[in-house]
Amino acid sequence: MAAGTQRLVACAMLAAAALVLMASIQVPLLPYAPYLTYDPSDAVCLLAGVLYGPAAGVVVVLVKDALFLLLRAHGPIGPAADFLAAATFVGVTAWAYRRLTGPFVRRLAYAAACGAAARVLIMIPANFVLLGLQFGMPPARIAGLVVSAIVPFNAVKALANALLALLVTEPVVRAVGVRSATR
Repeated sequence: MAAGTQRLVACAMLAAAALVLMASIQVPLLPYAPYLTYDPSDAVCLLAGVLYGPAAGVVVVLVKDALFLLLRAHGPIGPAADFLAAATFVGVTAWAYRRLTGPFVRRLAYAAACGAAARVLIMIPANFVLLGLQFGMPPARIAGLVVSAIVPFNAVKALANALLALLVTEPVVRAVGVRSATR
């Protein structure tokens, strides 16, 4: 099988795995914001980003969220929010990972910290739009949630998925022998 075909098949399988995780594991992290749920799908998308580059990771996020929208979502706002948050996290993390040198764990940990920070920062203004559209929340109420819910949720979700990716990615990278991912 040609390398491009293998990459396409691998990304499709990773998107399917991410969809299954997103659809089957939804854990509310904050009792006062039950609509903010953790799922481990970003870790699978990050694996695609580490193996095949940031664009591949973002495409896996896109396919996962598009399928979730078609099959499970109650509207477009949740999948759109997840896409923005996950694509930012995965894209920035994979981009930073590819530009760093050194041991795998240190590279991925530093890159994931960059991705988590980017996710947190992008979701602050994004939630003013998203929560207003989905729940009709006024900006003053959303502003009150920034420190108590939006920032902690996005930081915890990104870091939990980064840790999960760290545990899974190194053995996978070694097994498939992706050169650029392990330089």
